[in-house]
Amino acid sequence: MAGRQSAANDVARISEDGKIPPSFHLGGLPYFGYRLAVTAKLFDRKFVEILKAHSTLTLPQWRCVAQLGLAEPGTVRSLAEGAVVDRAEVSRALARLVAQGIVARGDNAGDQRSPQFTLTGEGRALFASLRKPVSEFIGSLITQVAESDIEAADRVLWTVSKGCQD
Repeated sequence: MAGRQSAANDVARISEDGKIPPSFHLGGLPYFGYRLAVTAKLFDRKFVEILKAHSTLTLPQWRCVAQLGLAEPGTVRSLAEGAVVDRAEVSRALARLVAQGIVARGDNAGDQRSPQFTLTGEGRALFASLRKPVSEFIGSLITQVAESDIEAADRVLWTVSKGCQD
């Protein structure tokens, strides 16, 4: 527990004075993946707080809604691949979204075993209403970061992502 408290304090210190605490560099480059995983976990936790404040969606449900909001229709397979999660998680999320009237399930002429999913009118409205707080959150994270640094981070994240798929 003390380790978690220390990490939380370090994150708080970063936001207070803008300096990276020494503990964030522990382990050096070999621990970059660990720091990346911790950052992703912190991001998910904050994201869940935003979802709870503005909707009843879970994180897996949001991942489906977000993908469908940008590119419809989707299948269980395409949505799972897009979010890099297992199909069972997507299937459960979609079942709840369909039951709530947020997502519609339709036939897939190309593959009867794989239904297609789209947002309903209610789903589109929900997606639109969540985009603002999500965008504000992302904006608050990068407000002090130069665009060239964000572009560099994108390249690093893409390279790491590709390496994890091999």
